[in-house]
Amino acid sequence: MNMRKSIMMLMLLAGVASAQAAISEKYSEGYDFESLPLNTETNESNISLFADNQLLFLNDGKVYLSQFTEQQDSLLAPEENSALTKMGIKGNVAYDAAAGKMYFSLVESEDCEWLYESTYKNGKWTSPKRLEIEGMGKVRGNNAFMANAGWSYISTVKNIMQNPAIAKNGKRLYFTSATIENGQGGSDLWYIDQKDENLWSAPVNAGESVNSAADEDYAFVEKDEMLYFSSNKEGIRHLYIAEVAGDAWHTAQKLETPYNSEVNDYSMLVTNGTPYLVSDRKVGNGSDIFAFVKRPCQIKVSDIEVTPEFTGGGYAITGKVTFANAPKTGVLSVKDDTGVAKTFELPVESPFSFEIDNLDCDKDTVTRAVMAWFSEDNCESKATYLAPAQVKRDFYWVYFLFEFDKSELLPQSKADMDRLVREMQKFPEARFEVSGYADERGSNEYNDKLSERRAIAVKNALIEKGISADKLKIVARGKRALQIKEAQNEDQHAQNRRVEVRIINPENK
Repeated sequence: MNMRKSIMMLMLLAGVASAQAAISEKYSEGYDFESLPLNTETNESNISLFADNQLLFLNDGKVYLSQFTEQQDSLLAPEENSALTKMGIKGNVAYDAAAGKMYFSLVESEDCEWLYESTYKNGKWTSPKRLEIEGMGKVRGNNAFMANAGWSYISTVKNIMQNPAIAKNGKRLYFTSATIENGQGGSDLWYIDQKDENLWSAPVNAGESVNSAADEDYAFVEKDEMLYFSSNKEGIRHLYIAEVAGDAWHTAQKLETPYNSEVNDYSMLVTNGTPYLVSDRKVGNGSDIFAFVKRPCQIKVSDIEVTPEFTGGGYAITGKVTFANAPKTGVLSVKDDTGVAKTFELPVESPFSFEIDNLDCDKDTVTRAVMAWFSEDNCESKATYLAPAQVKRDFYWVYFLFEFDKSELLPQSKADMDRLVREMQKFPEARFEVSGYADERGSNEYNDKLSERRAIAVKNALIEKGISADKLKIVARGKRALQIKEAQNEDQHAQNRRVEVRIINPENK
């Protein structure tokens, strides 16, 4: 199955897990589940949450720490922690932030791997202290002996306890063992509860809803609501999840793709909605740490054109933005190199057409760079418009100038006349049509004469500004071409009382 198409977060918990501890839905699209850059050609294994917002893992017998980013959705470059390496840690570590303690297993002999604790004091970790567990025989070196306190001993000589996981606010430890009697078969998940500062309860099997005749291992408890672990009941290690059921667990369910693959997948944890796991799926690279990696944002600006405005004396830039893997929130910003910009609320579909209007530029000579970017992504694109040597130029200018039943130019229209003249002078060989219009009130005969007077008023103003009279053709259109039909208020009527100036020979040869 194509990894890019298989991230179905809604199927993650397959009807078993509650929404409270679900993996973040942000990974449902735009991410791939990949081997992280921190991986090497040797084996990365045994991932654990650790102090100071770090991920702990093992590589080649050494302990490494990698800092989570603020959102905990990625990791910084790891560094070996020589103090932890010297302790002899060989598996997962259970870190209790409230108590400043960590729990781990140490190999004491061929027949004994025991659980230990260490406390962070005065800037360093204390020497490992062996846990006292009810009913468990102790083995040091090759000399076995029994703790005589009236308990019913569970195991006499061989004791292997590995990969602890924290639960119940540090008062419970889950771990893996194949040597404790009365298990389900193979290695099982067990737990012990803290009875006092120096003593832990006898191990309790996590139950047949979790354990099987195969090997279960690598427990991780999320918020005391979800239990993640691995099992090889299908021949290779797969990841499973179980939802809490009082002091036990509902029947575990196998996780969907991409958490499981066709090779070994194990040692999974979830922090702040972000999953991490160890897998052998990157062939030839040993075991690696996998997590969701955001697909790189792709964005392109194209089809840029500079066109004259239908109103006013400026130009507009239009174009298209094509993108992939865009953020779901924030804005798409588009800006030309003069600083004129527009923003558009996300989400928007790709391709996205934009227009930046009211640019004061000359289309004949303009060279415009247009940049588009997303506010929440370091993702941008820039494209340049180069005007051709000869441009077929259009000209269309609309004035809404006149009061009801009047033909005199308004003061603000006179102030804009200079801009109109500048634009007309760019067409030295052209002639222009000056068309007058009226609103729908009154007869056709009356409005024809009124619209003609309005056109003449604009013509005279243009002549005063230096435009030759023989370049101007007067047309009276009355109320036959309404901008707004059946106008309902004075603002709408005003848009019909106008003069339009348009070029007669736009080819301008």
